[in-house]
Amino acid sequence: REAPQGRAQPAMAQVSGNDVYVHKFNLTAGGKWLIRDSQLSLVQGRRYGLVGPNGCGKSTLLHAIANRDEEVAKGIPKHMDILLVEQEVAAGDMTALDMVLSSDQRRLQMMDEVAQLEGTLQDGDGAEEAAAAAERLRELYDELEAIGSASAVQRASTILSGLQFTEEQKGWPTKAFSGGWRMRISLARALFRRPRLLLLDEPT
Repeated sequence: REAPQGRAQPAMAQVSGNDVYVHKFNLTAGGKWLIRDSQLSLVQGRRYGLVGPNGCGKSTLLHAIANRDEEVAKGIPKHMDILLVEQEVAAGDMTALDMVLSSDQRRLQMMDEVAQLEGTLQDGDGAEEAAAAAERLRELYDELEAIGSASAVQRASTILSGLQFTEEQKGWPTKAFSGGWRMRISLARALFRRPRLLLLDEPT
C-alpha cells in the first residue's frame, strides 16, 4: 500500500540505561510501507532473531537502528555504541589477526599519539613542552590501561580461535580466505570492539 506523503511523527518513549524502546514507529521504502505503527523493544543481555521473507524490511530496520534514523532515534540511549555487521572484510595483504586489531581505531590513535609524545621527550625539547607531553602521556597510559590495551593481541587471538581459526590461519592475509571466512573476520572485528548493541545482517 502506498505510504501517505505527510505522515505524523511517531510518539516515542525517551529511554535511559542500556535498553532500546521505541513506542511507535514507521518505516517505508520506495513509497511503500515496510513497518507501520510498530513497537521496538531490545533488552540488554538478550539475543534476538529477526525473521521474515525477502523484502519485508529486515535490513532496512537494522540500518535504521544503526544509523539512528529519526523514526527510532528517540528510543535509543545516546551513549549506546551500535555496530552493524553486514559484509565480509576486503581481501588484502593484512593478516586476519591484524585486521581484527585494526577495528579499534581509538586504541590505534592513542598508541600513535603515545609514540609521538615519547619521541618528543627523547628529543629533549623545551621544559614546558616536555612537561605537557609527560602529562598527556600519563593520561594516555591510564586510558590504554582502562581499555585493556596490553591484552588486545591475546583477546583478538582468542576471538579468532572461537571462530575456528587455527594459529597458522591467524597469520594468513585476508586475500587467502574465502568470502565466508572473511565474514568471520568481520564478525571477529565486531566482537573485539565490544559494542553495546551488535547487529548482524545475514550472518550465515
